[in-house]
Amino acid sequence: MLAVIVMPAGAAYDETEYLKPEAFLAKVYGENVPSISLMPLRGDTRKRAEAVLGHRYSGMRLRYWQQDGTTAWIIDEKSKDMPMTIGIGINPEGEIAVIELLVYREPRGGEIHQAAFRKQYLGMRLTEAYALSGQVDGITGATLSVDALNRVAAMALVLHQSVQASP
Repeated sequence: MLAVIVMPAGAAYDETEYLKPEAFLAKVYGENVPSISLMPLRGDTRKRAEAVLGHRYSGMRLRYWQQDGTTAWIIDEKSKDMPMTIGIGINPEGEIAVIELLVYREPRGGEIHQAAFRKQYLGMRLTEAYALSGQVDGITGATLSVDALNRVAAMALVLHQSVQASP
């Protein structure tokens, strides 16, 4: 007799939650977390966001939080095979103030959750060429995860600029 075991496609991937969205927002805003807002992703904003991502973004709207010139974004982006969830807080000067890996779903590369690695992003801005203003030292074996984090960081900066430019 032959037994066949069928596993769902995603079963080989563990999901590690490093930080809940509420805890991320508390890091950005303290006790006074603003209400959630929705940004329609269209026109120039979509073009710029997709340019830094290097691919089409499937969503039509993005949830974000805004208060006193600070914005916070929670964005999913594919690493190798699965998406990871990243939280990014941008200060009124347009610099990354908080960057957190909320959920990681790949078997490798999860080292990007370490504070020492993420600290490299703090203070980075968006250049006129829509790139991050600083160099990020990668992690051996986590190249795709680092690339995804770089893309999301640049995307959050693009989105922040769009929010700041809105009346």
